Amino acid sequence: MIDQFKRLFSAPGDTPGDAPEGTPVLPLDDVEHAYCSALLSAGEPLDAPLSDFEERVLGEVGALLASPEAACEALPRLPDVLPRLMKSLRDERASWEEIAHVVGQDALLVAEVLRLANSPCFRAAARITCLEQVVMQLGLVGLREVVVTVSLKPIMQLDGGRYYRQAGRRVWSQALAAAVACRSLAMSRQASRFEAYLAGLVHNVGMVLVVQALQGLAQDGETPRSVQFRERIQPLVKRLSCLVARHWDLPALSVEALRERAEPAAGAPSPLGGILQQGIQLSMLQGLIDDGRLEDPAPYLRSLPEGDRHACEQALSEIEAHARSL
Repeated sequence: MIDQFKRLFSAPGDTPGDAPEGTPVLPLDDVEHAYCSALLSAGEPLDAPLSDFEERVLGEVGALLASPEAACEALPRLPDVLPRLMKSLRDERASWEEIAHVVGQDALLVAEVLRLANSPCFRAAARITCLEQVVMQLGLVGLREVVVTVSLKPIMQLDGGRYYRQAGRRVWSQALAAAVACRSLAMSRQASRFEAYLAGLVHNVGMVLVVQALQGLAQDGETPRSVQFRERIQPLVKRLSCLVARHWDLPALSVEALRERAEPAAGAPSPLGGILQQGIQLSMLQGLIDDGRLEDPAPYLRSLPEGDRHACEQALSEIEAHARSL
């Protein structure tokens, strides 16, 4: 199977000097295209004109992009406490008592925070039974990460019809994997850990809207099959995610990283923008491996500069650990 991906993704002459002769070296950038195809298509994408169904989906997504209010209203309902939580989470000066006070107003939210804090995703040293212990073991940043994860899960964990079973169930797991990878990369590079985690978590909210459009507009088993659709929908997903993040008034660093991904420019990205892009790619790489579409991440990691490789290997190990918490 890896040979198939080598033919698809390898570039002529793309063999860094530290790779043994004959060893495949595959650019990590192309993982996103393969993952999007696997997520949205019933089969291999076809070199064909856009179908009427694909045109309808693109039209609906375009309408959402024209109205942040409509895009946010189309998402599953936000938990009642989320606006107040976001205000507290944006303020780095907010104490754990302030955050715990808001969380404590929703008993279900408290229970889910404690469940997630005890999961492999956060690796608590001992069992946590109250919000104070979350802070004692995971720190204030850890509390912020757990709370925002629990708050966004109902919005991004889809369920329902055929498209929801095929793609919707993967949206949340891949978003959480990206958040974990971004956190790991940020910690290895002394970057803003919470903002990186949050950007990774929110990067897939645009895909929630696309999956909902597919579900709502599909008739008689219609599926998106063309290469054109894949190429056009990917930048729209990125723009939608950035639009919603800005409308939710998320921290400026997180929104800027999402904007860089939605509006790529010449030159190197910002530190957080680079972390976000690489964390997303690693989460998609792991997703393809988990689905049996890839066998080994090594050819992709060999495409990275040596300094990045160890950090990415560590991030992949964190992703594998988090999968047990879903």
